[in-house]
Amino acid sequence: MQIFSLIFFAFFALVFAAYWRLPTAWRPAVLLAASCAFYAPFGVGFLALLLAMGLFAWLGGMALEKRRTRPVLAAVLAVSLAPLLLFKYYNFFNDVLVWASGLLRLSFSPLYLDWLAPAGISYYTFLIVSYLVDVYRQKCPAQRSPIACLVSFSLFFQITAGPLTRPTDLLPQILTPRTFDAKQAIGGAQLVVFGLFKKLALAETLSTFASPVFYDPQKLHGMSILIAVFFYAVQIYADFSGYTDVARGLARMLGFELYENFRSPYFSRSIKEFWSRWHISLSGWLKDYVYIPLGGSRVGKVRHLLNLFLTFVVSGLWHGASVPMLLWGCVHGVYMVCGTLTRSAREKFWNMAAVKRVSLVRTPLAIVVTFVLLCFSWIFFACSSVDNIHYILTHLFYDFQPSVLYVKESIVLLGLTAWSSLRIGSMIAAVALIDLLKQQEDYAAWLGRQRKWVQVFLSYVWMAGIVLWGSIGAGTTMYFAF
Repeated sequence: MQIFSLIFFAFFALVFAAYWRLPTAWRPAVLLAASCAFYAPFGVGFLALLLAMGLFAWLGGMALEKRRTRPVLAAVLAVSLAPLLLFKYYNFFNDVLVWASGLLRLSFSPLYLDWLAPAGISYYTFLIVSYLVDVYRQKCPAQRSPIACLVSFSLFFQITAGPLTRPTDLLPQILTPRTFDAKQAIGGAQLVVFGLFKKLALAETLSTFASPVFYDPQKLHGMSILIAVFFYAVQIYADFSGYTDVARGLARMLGFELYENFRSPYFSRSIKEFWSRWHISLSGWLKDYVYIPLGGSRVGKVRHLLNLFLTFVVSGLWHGASVPMLLWGCVHGVYMVCGTLTRSAREKFWNMAAVKRVSLVRTPLAIVVTFVLLCFSWIFFACSSVDNIHYILTHLFYDFQPSVLYVKESIVLLGLTAWSSLRIGSMIAAVALIDLLKQQEDYAAWLGRQRKWVQVFLSYVWMAGIVLWGSIGAGTTMYFAF
């Protein structure tokens, strides 16, 4: 079931009514039944795999509590990671072996498997890993209830695209009796409306003009590609943050608090700051379960830089088993390494120039430079092949002409009209203004501090945008593929 489909919202209405109407003791079972009903349309076999992995993690947690040793941890993690490696990375590893054998002039013909990866497997596998490691580290006790444990891995409004709210934080919410909180539910509904506007109105509109460019860029060059890159940067933010807002809003309507995943990321002043504002739940997961176990910053300088780089390589491969995604992870790894190496030199420069860290010169410049670097990295993320990446990088400024006619031709080549340009510009400006005003504050919390008429006005604007410009019933989020 797709979360942006009309049938999903009818489904959620039934879940909402059943959850608050039935006795408290039944609520975990209601959530598990709802999660199974939500996931079943993706494939009964995939649902069976999800439940089997969840039950294994439940048993593995109790085994780790009884015998907290590295061999036991390694064994349960190996079994838990096996389906992800098989479904998502088996063919990619074969491609790597074929490439390596070609370099060595050896003949290698692997068996490729023609299958789709289960929906959300990257997400629920990471949740399972975090649960098992946290039990091992004694950050949380092993859960005795198999139903609660399964719900923490499969909660329907976050299983396909996050946020990665860890079982350590979800389980107490699942097991704690709660009463309906109208203020929390209304805040959740407001968050849902804002998320739907970003996803259905802004992201889907931008997708019409940006997505085709990265699949077949050969007909475009120069400013047309630059505009498409900018559109894609906004599209992926509006799409993913919109989905997250919807998921978090629905969760609040049921009394749950999921992790905040975005805090005005395009107002970051460095790549390091960007990763503390973008996909925060994944960044935190990678820090706790990849970066720190590798040694983090507690090792020598070279090793520290290597740990940074490898963490972003893992991030790239998590997003997709492909060379473009690997390159995207490497680009951000290089960004982080260069940022670490040049930090002191940059501070000395600004001190010599007598410019404060927060100023009318340094802050806007840092935001613009960071955004340009991010737009460059999105080229690798958006392209489906290395050939397309090469074409875009070599034609970004090809035949560039500083003239009004050239700008008009570039816009027309993308299929933009004066009306569509005005519509897109107004939506981007509206979302950017909200991000600027709330900065790193949660939207629902920020909106709750505004006057009542402002709350009503903004909710009306978002609903009007959805009705007039939105793709009602649009399928899934871009991150569903990961």
